[in-house]
Amino acid sequence: MTTESESLVTVLIMGNEGTIAVARSILEGAEIPYFEKGGASRSLGVGAFNVSAQFVEFQVRPEDADAARELLSHLV
Repeated sequence: MTTESESLVTVLIMGNEGTIAVARSILEGAEIPYFEKGGASRSLGVGAFNVSAQFVEFQVRPEDADAARELLSHLV
């Protein structure tokens, strides 16, 4: 995982928990460091009240963006 302080690029925005798990697995398998922005309140049960809390942005380093988008393209 990367730190928030690095310059990151969003490569996927997803709200389906199953697809989020698949995206994690794909990026980890490709050894592409990533950061998940948002969605933290889903685990607290708040997501039902805040639609934006249901979505996760997968962010990667700029140099990994093209590869990550290609790997994740079939999920959209």
